[in-house]
Amino acid sequence: MSYIYTRKLKVDIIFLFALFLLFFSFFTNLCVVTGDSIERNYWPTTDWQTATYEEVNMNGSRIDVMFDYIDYHSYDIESLLIVKDGYLVTEEYFQGYTADTRHVLWSVTKSWMSTLIGIAIEEGYIDSVDQKILDFLYNASIPNIDLKENITISHLLTMTSGMSWNEVDVSYADPSNNETQMVASDNWVEYVLSSKMDYKPGTTYYYNTGGSHLLSAIIEKATGYSSLEYATTHIFNPLGITNISWEQDPQGIYFGGAGLELLPRDMAKFGFLFLNNGTWDGTQIVSQEWVQAATNSTIDIMSEFSYGYQWWSKPSKNYYFASGLYLQLIIVIPEYDLVVTITADDHTNNIYTYTELIDSFIVAAAKQGYNPSTTETTFIFLLPLSSLLIIVNIIIKRSR
Repeated sequence: MSYIYTRKLKVDIIFLFALFLLFFSFFTNLCVVTGDSIERNYWPTTDWQTATYEEVNMNGSRIDVMFDYIDYHSYDIESLLIVKDGYLVTEEYFQGYTADTRHVLWSVTKSWMSTLIGIAIEEGYIDSVDQKILDFLYNASIPNIDLKENITISHLLTMTSGMSWNEVDVSYADPSNNETQMVASDNWVEYVLSSKMDYKPGTTYYYNTGGSHLLSAIIEKATGYSSLEYATTHIFNPLGITNISWEQDPQGIYFGGAGLELLPRDMAKFGFLFLNNGTWDGTQIVSQEWVQAATNSTIDIMSEFSYGYQWWSKPSKNYYFASGLYLQLIIVIPEYDLVVTITADDHTNNIYTYTELIDSFIVAAAKQGYNPSTTETTFIFLLPLSSLLIIVNIIIKRSR
């Protein structure tokens, strides 16, 4: 065998090996998708179809380890569902709960309320998020009402209204808690609008369930329908959601900040609607622009988490979620075509422990069994190595 032929063979082997590395690094991340690029084989309007972990390229053993981890740490989880590629692959219930048990969603309700606002804007009932709330709620007899003249719908959505509100720093069992006082009052809307102003609207985030309830009152004033009627027409019916309960205030206004009860499978439908950028079986339920605006959280709240239009996000991991008291969660992970729902009675309210389940187990399983501590490093190493080998191959060929 001649020297030239041998060298050419070695060069070709290097080139083929480099292509193999690129091929490997590409296909190990092939499951990375977005809602824009997916064609659904079906829609779960009637019910979810199921699939095995193998059929959706998830590492089922990683999910099994997650449940062992949950059991070991005694997390007070009542249900956990995983939807991958549009199919229900995990559905587990605990502590006597079943698929037919409705759950109080607590503040997850806020994300539904935000969506109704987006739909009302699209339909022209509301001009924009910049419209003043007193266009709908002005009442001269309410104390301090004129101090609210610069509060917009956007301020309510992002919890930056500036109204005085003490909810997160004291227990809900404490009579000084403003939400507790609101719920005990004869008129929830008037109670919220009577609040003092602590900050200029739009300058300071402060968690305020009362402001979310005002959004429900605005839907009623703007559309002429109750929030339940409006949601039934525009969300519940199109998504096939029928088992619903929703708390009302003394005036019959549905609680905009909490009080909605749904089945976990229907919680997953709501997440799936957002995963698909507001579309459902060929119909645009809520505009893609609203989905992006609502979940593009720009207000940094605490380490790792940000807030948008009544949706939370974890920007470092590229997912967003609806969150309620005692860890009720709808997590949407577009990068891996995932929706996860959790209902719980965890009074620690430690969101970090639950997002760790998402990061270390569920997303890891979606990476087809990759170990986040090694596989991502391998991919990062393989890509420049393969590129280097191709460059070396080109240099060798040019130097012949």
